[in-house]
Amino acid sequence: MESITSYMEQDHVLIDGFAERAVTAAGASDWGAMQREGGEFLKRLRRHIEMEEDLLFPAFEERTGMTGGGPSQQMRVEHEQMQPILAAMEQAAGAQDGAGFRHATRQLLDILQPHNVKEEQMMYPMLDQAVGDDAQALLRDVKAMAV
Repeated sequence: MESITSYMEQDHVLIDGFAERAVTAAGASDWGAMQREGGEFLKRLRRHIEMEEDLLFPAFEERTGMTGGGPSQQMRVEHEQMQPILAAMEQAAGAQDGAGFRHATRQLLDILQPHNVKEEQMMYPMLDQAVGDDAQALLRDVKAMAV
């Protein structure tokens, strides 16, 4: 049976692939590919964050009572830190600014890589444990957002 952890980890891998292809395209001045792959990266990362903030984190907080200073709150803070960088990536892609896109992506990865590790090693396993028998229903709701 698929867990929330495994599904969200797979989504991280998928999203990372779009970022890698966009950065490669930016370095090659392949503006069409940079905009296509970069746009898909931004769309999927934003959707991933929505899945967490709209469904997963509230379910975790409801089950554990950890709200004000728990791990889900730290993840939200990091999501907020990403927002101006995502906007800079979007602006650079639209302007066909490969150097700016690569620079913003490096800034994002400085936050995103350790963020993903914390989610995969701590947040998602705690969530799977906290929601217990309700995990499959929650996962169905998450997958419905992915469409």
